[in-house]
Amino acid sequence: MVNPKLQFSGSLFDGKSAQKQPVRIELTPYHIVLTIPGGSTVSWPYSDIRWTAETIPFHIEHRLNTPEERLETLVVEDPDFYENCRRIAPDDFSRTATKNSFNWKIFSAGILILLLFFYAAYKIVPHYFVDQVVDKIPVEWEETLGDAVLSAFPVERNPDPKVIALLTNILRLLKQSKVEKTPYNLKIFILPTEKINALALPGGNIIVFEGLLKIADSPEELAGVLAHEAQHIFLKHSTRGILRNLASGMLLTLVLGDANTVMESAVSIAGQLNTLGFSRKMETEADIKGVELMLDAKINPQGMLSIFKKLLKEELKLEENKKNSSSSKGMEEVFSYLSTHPSAKSRLENLENQINKNSEKYWIPLYPNSNWNEIKPRD
Repeated sequence: MVNPKLQFSGSLFDGKSAQKQPVRIELTPYHIVLTIPGGSTVSWPYSDIRWTAETIPFHIEHRLNTPEERLETLVVEDPDFYENCRRIAPDDFSRTATKNSFNWKIFSAGILILLLFFYAAYKIVPHYFVDQVVDKIPVEWEETLGDAVLSAFPVERNPDPKVIALLTNILRLLKQSKVEKTPYNLKIFILPTEKINALALPGGNIIVFEGLLKIADSPEELAGVLAHEAQHIFLKHSTRGILRNLASGMLLTLVLGDANTVMESAVSIAGQLNTLGFSRKMETEADIKGVELMLDAKINPQGMLSIFKKLLKEELKLEENKKNSSSSKGMEEVFSYLSTHPSAKSRLENLENQINKNSEKYWIPLYPNSNWNEIKPRD
């Protein structure tokens, strides 16, 4: 058996300066003993050292646990040094002699920063970009986009002329009352479905679901919904929401290198109402501006409050049905118009306060000679 070599020479960097000190090295089963010129010695336990290089020249780091926390480095160029360390202290050496010291804290922090970067790039950057350009988009371009989205919905091709006439006249009154003239040509479409909803598309198209027409009991209630949806169009909320989703999709394409991602995003926008991406701020703005539109048109704004209360009641009923019967037919396909979150009640309270502040204003009954309950769709 060959006896291990225990004596070596090397260079010590004390962490205070770039100068190196020649040292004599002695290997023991528990320590590396360094003799510094002048006769002083220091011992480095194997458990306290870190190998940063296991090829010639060998590098070992030792952190000095003092108030200044210096990092000392030993450099050895003898090719037999590494193997003899393994032979003299196999147990301690095997636990500490690693090619790389992996710092999980730094790794975790790096991953977190990376995730935050991608979140900002995916969420914030597209929104910022869209917000800078959306007001400069021509109305003609919005109309083209709105017509493309409309084509994805099987709207009624031969709707009841009395219903369409009444809804169109309400839109005309609302548009004429607008203080700032708008270039948008508002058009009504009816979707034959029991779902209770309405949808404003870019450029002026408004889709009213038949289920909403059935729960409305007056032209004023219909005016409340149409005023809200019209403001989404006037304020470019619909255009902004769709472009934000498309911008995020294009950014995702750059990251993933998948050209189909953008197309899938565009298709999903046409097929899912919630991809319009209206924020709580947008909804609140459409509420406030919608009431102002009704007041300017001398339409009783209580109609908006009344229909919204019905919508909230229907949504709460839907949530209760979901809890009691997860397999109810079509439940998962019903879209929420307001929200069953506490913010919905807050929106109603804000509407009520706004209406009460304008209680001294007068309004004219909408179509007093036309009985809406006689012409609205029936079950």
